[in-house]
Amino acid sequence: MRLFLLISSLVVLALCTHSVVLRPARAAEAGNPILLRPGDVFQVSGAPLACRVVVPGGLKTLDCRVSGSLAGSYGTLMSARRVQVVRFRSARLAKIVFVATQHAGFRTCR
Repeated sequence: MRLFLLISSLVVLALCTHSVVLRPARAAEAGNPILLRPGDVFQVSGAPLACRVVVPGGLKTLDCRVSGSLAGSYGTLMSARRVQVVRFRSARLAKIVFVATQHAGFRTCR
């Protein structure tokens, strides 16, 4: 049950982060959204959370994670149709713990 609540919280965080990226910033209030390119990074003000645009396998993806030591922390990878929640075992190794696809199902991994 705790794992489900944690995964649900991370998915909600990822979706909120995604909506923040698509929401016009103060500088772009004239109706022009802020467009990010591969390699661009943004950080959440007042929180140790940052996201960057990556292109693994040609698919533009938003990679969000906490600042600092990654071991034991969680991160999200979100593309146009899919979201993955990963748990970092070390700074370079992560295990997928949840995958969901738009208009399809989801699965948890143990």
